[in-house]
Amino acid sequence: MTALDQVALGILVFMAVVAVAVLVFFGGWPGRVAAARNHPYRSAVSIGGWITLIAGGVFYPLVLIWAYAGSTDAEVEAAAEETAA
Repeated sequence: MTALDQVALGILVFMAVVAVAVLVFFGGWPGRVAAARNHPYRSAVSIGGWITLIAGGVFYPLVLIWAYAGSTDAEVEAAAEETAA
């Protein structure tokens, strides 16, 4: 192997590592958002993020919106106080 072949192989390995890291980041993003916002269906959002990403990503934006649309505890408490008053 020449030095150029080794550089090309190194770049190829680096690109594969970056591709896996990007896949892991995007697969876990909806789950992390749902957990941070105390989403009532955070487990389903997390699983939905991985499944939709692996299955082609067509519904991935919907799962991400679902993760951000979850109510936080403060919003739930405020809504309960408004309905009780």
